[in-house]
Amino acid sequence: MEEQSREDLYALNRKALEYILKFLKGDADSFPLLVELFDQRVQRIVLKMVYSYHDSQDVCNDIWLKVAQNLNKFDQSYPFHSWLYRLSSNTCIDFLRKKKEITMKDDQLYHQVNKQQKSVETPETLFMKKEFYSHIQELLYHLEEVDRLIVTLRFVDELSYEEIGAIVGMSKNTVGTRLFRSRKFLKELLSHKSIERSVYNATSG
Repeated sequence: MEEQSREDLYALNRKALEYILKFLKGDADSFPLLVELFDQRVQRIVLKMVYSYHDSQDVCNDIWLKVAQNLNKFDQSYPFHSWLYRLSSNTCIDFLRKKKEITMKDDQLYHQVNKQQKSVETPETLFMKKEFYSHIQELLYHLEEVDRLIVTLRFVDELSYEEIGAIVGMSKNTVGTRLFRSRKFLKELLSHKSIERSVYNATSG
């Protein structure tokens, strides 16, 4: 994923503030221009989280409706994109909670959570991978919502710590710490479930 330069992002935020001020003064025509500035970036975030194009369009519409309704609450001393991305991620989380479904790209996430040196796969590693795939949904639901979001944005969307921090409202160091803890937790949980299954197979064989 290509990252927009810091200078370009600052320029976008400055332009966004112009449209926001006009909109708050009653210029309705400025809102579509504001949407145009960030719509593609919002769509990328949403689509990576909900994975359904149809659902993503509904969520994006909901996001921009919330933006229009809450622009008067936006603190203009902060970058608009941070506020927008946080609102976008929270809207996605609300949608996923209601739907009770989070879909991940299992193969990508497996290799990131369960990193190991390249080698010939043994029956044990194949078993671990199979177990990971079968339990991926259950494993992720053991994480807090914000950690689930961080894992998604990092390992699936491949965002930088800085970008993730802007979305979830944390410093890049905090993002890194939570990501490390989540990865460790998922590996331990996966290992525990694999042992349970091995014991079950041994005793029921």
